[in-house]
Amino acid sequence: MKNPTQCLLWKKAHLSPADLDLEFVEAISRGAHIERGLFRCRECGQVYFHEWYEHVNFKHDSYMYDTYIPVNSKEEIKELTETKSSSELLQFFPQLHGSFTNGLKDSVQWLESSEE
Repeated sequence: MKNPTQCLLWKKAHLSPADLDLEFVEAISRGAHIERGLFRCRECGQVYFHEWYEHVNFKHDSYMYDTYIPVNSKEEIKELTETKSSSELLQFFPQLHGSFTNGLKDSVQWLESSEE
């Protein structure tokens, strides 16, 4: 995956959840606590593969995680779609991660490969 250097989300130094002004493009799969789809940056048109994952514990707290991976081809989308779990997505870089827990400690940050 290539770094989305033209994208506002890549260029901005300190991202917040409010910066994620993305347009829904297409649903890939939907489950009870996991969804996958494609989103597009409203500013530059960069397409992102998106996974939303919710972890619910018995204290009734929900921990929600969003992963956005920039994609540039149908082949990249297919490769990401064929992953079986959230942990398999950890091999693809860069990734934009959002962590949301009932409005507490919300964060958004880029993860890049340490091999670059």
